[in-house]
Amino acid sequence: MWNYGAFSLAMRLLVLGGTGFVGRHVTTRLLEMGHEVAVFHRGPTAGRDPGVRHILGDRCDLAVHAAAFRSFDPDAVIDIVPLTEEDARAVVEAFRGVARRVVAISSQDVYLAYGRLTGLEPGPAEPVPLTEHSPLRTRL
Repeated sequence: MWNYGAFSLAMRLLVLGGTGFVGRHVTTRLLEMGHEVAVFHRGPTAGRDPGVRHILGDRCDLAVHAAAFRSFDPDAVIDIVPLTEEDARAVVEAFRGVARRVVAISSQDVYLAYGRLTGLEPGPAEPVPLTEHSPLRTRL
């Protein structure tokens, strides 16, 4: 919720992948803050939060669900699972003209430590815990 002095502004937020480990917590917090929330997901792990609108589908077919997205009329889209650059581009394109903002939640795989752990980056293990200032991967 945005606070502007004497009043607050609740937003309509569409969460892509909001029923899993991270998304469930994001969705719960958004509801606690007073926002109207819809979650786009495949269905197997449907959320338990009352008041959440569920739009079922696969992120590989976002265009198929354009009418449902427009019907919800989100102020912003929060993408919990943008695994690749292609995923991110598809979301931006799918919501162009539908929502004013797209927020992508990234994970540790952007950091050099992840690249070294998986063998995608050469060198020794990076020190932990990671911070926002930890070195980033050079090989994507």
